[in-house]
Amino acid sequence: METDKEQQLEEIEAIEAIYPENIIEKTSNSTIIRLKVPQHEHIHLQISLPPNYPSVSSPNILDVNLDKDYNREASLYDVKYLRNLFQEVMDSVFHKKLVCIFDFLTELDGILYAEDGQDNEAIESDSIDINERVPSDPFEGWIASDPITDRGSTFMAFATHVNSEEEAFKKLDMIRTDNKMRKAAHIMSAWRIKSADPNSNVAYQDCDDDGETAAGSRMLHLITIMDVWNCMVIVARWFGGTHIGPDRFKHINSTAREAVIRAGFETKK
Repeated sequence: METDKEQQLEEIEAIEAIYPENIIEKTSNSTIIRLKVPQHEHIHLQISLPPNYPSVSSPNILDVNLDKDYNREASLYDVKYLRNLFQEVMDSVFHKKLVCIFDFLTELDGILYAEDGQDNEAIESDSIDINERVPSDPFEGWIASDPITDRGSTFMAFATHVNSEEEAFKKLDMIRTDNKMRKAAHIMSAWRIKSADPNSNVAYQDCDDDGETAAGSRMLHLITIMDVWNCMVIVARWFGGTHIGPDRFKHINSTAREAVIRAGFETKK
């Protein structure tokens, strides 16, 4: 079993691979990191990793700073309020023995979209429609696996419930709009959908390798033997420059399976 320190280092390595421009600095032993919040880079966080994280304790938000030169609306934020809010979010996503910083950043993104929307509405409600100001959360409806990093490449899966191919493709198009997803070398996908009508035998299943040969078909085989329906699962790979051979398929299947189970699909035992 990995030690807390080993899990911390792997988590930070994964975050650096996914958000390479957002880590501002970290201590030599990586117990304190400063980073820009992805997609809200005018907000800077200082996070402390306790020695017993993730086995017992959650990370602590030590400080929140705002780059007022970056965003003219940064002055609208109450830093003390944000620090307390961010700690509440961190505590809510933390589960003992599981790293949580990526989940924290994903959850934070959705919350800050809502916060930005409220502020923008107060400033510009007479001139701009709110639907134009506040983008939809690209990860809405998706459940993520933990990231796996191997020789510089990071793999992460997402699963979601869908009732039609049209809905599946819309959700896939939406998640591709996220900045970090656009940086992925491959976003492989597989889906299985059947009609809700008990009198209908209509079913759809397909996959897409997105350049990672045979990956999509392996993912489709996985959800087929798991016997899940109305499911779409994707795996994003951020390439680190080193080829890792067939190990990549192990990571693709492992993260895909974890995301499907976390999303609550009933599977064969």
